Amino acid sequence: MSSIPWPAAGSILSGLGTVVLLWYLRHHRGKPGANWLLLALVAQALWCFSYGIGLLVFDPTLRWAFEALTWTGIVWTGVPFLAFGLEYTGRGNLVRTPWFGLLVLVPLFTTVLVVTNPLHGIVWTNFRIDSVFGAATVSYDLNAWAFFAIMIGTVFAASGTLLLFDTVVSYGPLYRREALAVGLSTLPPGVALLVWLFGLGPVPQLNLSAVMFLPHVVLDAYAFVGGSMFAYSPSVRRTADRSAIEELENPFLVVDTDERIVDCNPAAETVFDVTKPAVLGEPLERATELRIDETDDQVLTHTVRGERRTLAVSTSRLRNESDRVVGHTLLLQDVTDQQRREQRLEILNRVLRHNLRNDLTVARGYVGIAADRTDDDELTELLDDVHDDIDGVLQMGEKARTFERAIGSMNRPSTVFARDALTSVAADLEAETEGHVEVVVPEDLAMRTNGELFELVFANLLENGVRHTDAEEPHVAVEFDGVAADRTGVFTVRDDGPGIPDHELAVLERGEETPLEHGSGLGLWIVSWSVTALGGDLDFETGEDGTTVTVRLPGVVESEPADPDGTTGVESPEQQP
Repeated sequence: MSSIPWPAAGSILSGLGTVVLLWYLRHHRGKPGANWLLLALVAQALWCFSYGIGLLVFDPTLRWAFEALTWTGIVWTGVPFLAFGLEYTGRGNLVRTPWFGLLVLVPLFTTVLVVTNPLHGIVWTNFRIDSVFGAATVSYDLNAWAFFAIMIGTVFAASGTLLLFDTVVSYGPLYRREALAVGLSTLPPGVALLVWLFGLGPVPQLNLSAVMFLPHVVLDAYAFVGGSMFAYSPSVRRTADRSAIEELENPFLVVDTDERIVDCNPAAETVFDVTKPAVLGEPLERATELRIDETDDQVLTHTVRGERRTLAVSTSRLRNESDRVVGHTLLLQDVTDQQRREQRLEILNRVLRHNLRNDLTVARGYVGIAADRTDDDELTELLDDVHDDIDGVLQMGEKARTFERAIGSMNRPSTVFARDALTSVAADLEAETEGHVEVVVPEDLAMRTNGELFELVFANLLENGVRHTDAEEPHVAVEFDGVAADRTGVFTVRDDGPGIPDHELAVLERGEETPLEHGSGLGLWIVSWSVTALGGDLDFETGEDGTTVTVRLPGVVESEPADPDGTTGVESPEQQP
C-alpha cells in the first residue's frame, strides 16, 4: 500500500469502510429509512472505489471509464440520502409522491449524459490526464449541466442532513447523538466536493471528496454500530403524533395567535362540514362559530348529520421550545348523550325517590294498621315481614340520598378527628340495634378528608357487621393499624358474623352487577364508592369467625409542635366551627 499514492489509498480505504458498513447494516433492511441509506452507501462505495482505482490508471480510455463511474456515484448519493432522511424522520409519505419521482430524474438523466458525454460534451469538455502526487488525476472544463447536477445532489444531501438536525431539536436526547453523527458525517465529503467543483485550493484537479469519506464512515459507524439509530426510529414517534390527531374521534383544531386555523383533523372537517384545504387560514369564529376561551366553559350546539349535538370545548395554549405562546389548540367532545343520560337519571332519581319514600311510608302505615287489627297469627307474621321489607327499602333510599349529598360535597374537605367521628357512628348504631361497637383509635388522630364520606364508609361497614350475624349480642370492632406511605391511614373493621358471601365480593371486585349475580343491597356499594372517591382502597378477608375489612384512606394529618400557649396546629373538635 506504500507504493500507492495517498489520495488513491485514502479513497480505496473509504470504499472498504463503506462496504463494511453496508455489510453490517444489511440486518436493518425494512426499517424506516434503512433501504434508502443502503442505496446511498452503494453509490458512496462506487464513488470511492472508482475514483481511488482511477487514480492508478493512466490509460486515457480506461481512465475516462473510471471517471464516468465516479460521476455516477456522485450524482446518485444525494437522492437516496434525502429519501433516508425523509423516511427515518417519519416523512416517508413524501418519498412516494410524484414530486419525489421528478427529483430522481436528475441523477438518472445525468448518468445518461455522462455515459454519452464523448458524443455531445454537455457535462465536460477537454478531458485530459493531469498527474498530481504520482496519481492519475484528470482535468476538464465543466459545463453548466455538471454544476447543476452536483449542486442539486449537494442540496439533496444537505436537505437530508437538515432533517436529521430537526430530529435532534424536536425529539431530544433519544436520537440526539446518533442523528448528530450522521448529519455531521456529510460535511467533510460535501465541502471537499464543492472545493473541487469550483476549482478552489492549490491543486484544483485533485478531488479529495472520496478521501473525506473516511471521517464520514467513522461517524456513521458510531451512529449505526456503536449507537442504536435504527433501534429507536423517530418515524415511530412522528407517525404516532400525526395519527394521534388524525385518528382522534373528537374534533381537534389548531389556531395561531391571530385565531386563524392552521390545522384540523378529519373529525373537525365532518362536524363543521368543511374541508381542510378550504378552511386553513380562515378565522376560527367565522369557520366554526368557536372562539378562544381558556376557561374551558365553552359549549357549542351544532347540527351534525341533521341532528343537534352539544359539544364541550377545551382550549389549551400552544407553546414553542422557548415557552412562547404561538397559538391554541381546541379539542371538542360530544357530550350530548352524556347530558341526556344525566338528565334522565336526575328525573328518574328524583321521581322514584320521592314516590318511593312517600308511597312506601303510607304503605308501611297501612301494613301496621292491618297487623294491629287482625287476630290471625300467621297473617300478622306475614304483615310484619312486609313491614320489615318496606323499612329495608326506605332505608336503602335514605342511604342513597345520604351518599348523593356527601359525594356532592367532595370539594369541601375538612379536618376530621377519626375517633370522635367513629364514636358518634358507633353510638347511633348501638342505639338502633342490640350490637356492641368497639372503637380502638388514637384520640389525636386527625385526617384531612371529606367528613360525610368518611362516616358513611364506617357506618355501612359497622352496620353490615351488626345486622348480618346470628350472634345474640353482635360485636364489631374498628381499629387503627397505623400510617402507611404518603400519610395513608390503615383501619380495620372486624365482626363475628358468618362472613360476606363470595358472590357479593365478586360483584364489588368486578364493579358491576349482572342478571345472575348481584348484591343484596346498597351498603357495600356505598362503601366501595366512598372509599374510591376519597382516594383509598379496600380489602376483604372472610373466614369462619367473621369478616375483616381493611380500609386505607389518605389524608392523615401529621402532628405539629405545640405553640408557646400549649396549643397545636390541629384544632380539636371543640375548636372547629
